[in-house]
Amino acid sequence: MEKNIVLEILKSTENLLYYNDLTSAKEYIRLEIENLEGITPKKCRNTIYPFFFCDRCSNKNCPDNENKAIKF
Repeated sequence: MEKNIVLEILKSTENLLYYNDLTSAKEYIRLEIENLEGITPKKCRNTIYPFFFCDRCSNKNCPDNENKAIKF
């Protein structure tokens, strides 16, 4: 994993914890763990629109994200 991606994840987590938003911090950390384990693409493929979802994905760290506008 690239250094800037790890830095972005840590900064996002730090901001959530700074504002004492523990629920969102837990959810964000769970999402990032699923991204690293490769679980997220499998979950997303089970949506109603599996062919178009990766083109519009807002999950920055997902390995299958094809949305070029938000890539690092």
